[in-house]
Amino acid sequence: MKIRDPGPEIVQGAKEGELAAIDSLLKTIQSGVFNLAIRMLGNRADAADASQEILLKVITRLASFRGEADFFNVGLPCGP
Repeated sequence: MKIRDPGPEIVQGAKEGELAAIDSLLKTIQSGVFNLAIRMLGNRADAADASQEILLKVITRLASFRGEADFFNVGLPCGP
């Protein structure tokens, strides 16, 4: 399963702090993030921990997303 792109309206709403948009953003990407983490880490417990960390970083770094590329290609932080 690939990570679904939430769409520019949802991303913009989440950037503006709209709770419904943040909820929609997380619901759209969470299963894809978890499935990717399982494939990379090999077990559900580690994947759940990693997914939680990734989703938290997505939300905390959302303000820096400029919308110049698809969200799921650059929206998942890979560095510290």
